[in-house]
Amino acid sequence: MKDFQKLDDFLEFGWAQIYRGKADKKSPARHPTFVTSSIDGFPNARTLVMRRCDKKNSKIEFHTDTASSKMFALKENPRAGIHIWLPKVQLQIQMEVIVQVKVGDITIPYWRDVPTNSRVAYGTIPSPGTAIESPLAYNHKPDQKRFAVLVCDIQSIQLLLLGVKHIRAHYKKSTNWQGEWLSP
Repeated sequence: MKDFQKLDDFLEFGWAQIYRGKADKKSPARHPTFVTSSIDGFPNARTLVMRRCDKKNSKIEFHTDTASSKMFALKENPRAGIHIWLPKVQLQIQMEVIVQVKVGDITIPYWRDVPTNSRVAYGTIPSPGTAIESPLAYNHKPDQKRFAVLVCDIQSIQLLLLGVKHIRAHYKKSTNWQGEWLSP
């Protein structure tokens, strides 16, 4: 286990793990859990594929279908949570984010970067979450109009490193990522 004595070093380690998720398709950081509040107030967690991350601007991006339940939830409340568990390094990363949803023509450059075989995730008929009569009673119809980019503005990051002695810290954008140690 790494021994972190400086908050800045610990945050750098966390960001390195986040970036690894973008670069390495086998990294668990590539598939974080994205949590919104459902319309009835319950947490709604799902796994998404991280598409971009940007430490300098404190952003992380995902793609989704505009007809998905997360879109309705984000319209009501643009705040969300992101959770990443990295078993090899025994690190948990939690982020609080405010989500900007991009739809329409502004997403065309993003759409062009989506591999053709992945585009089927945007335009499922009937819409995601709709009750169907049998497991395969749906069709894929890739549709750029059903494609959305979720740009998550990171407000806080909490890191928990497990080991003989756990290490935990919390960093906030509002304090310019100054961070503070927390009891694990």
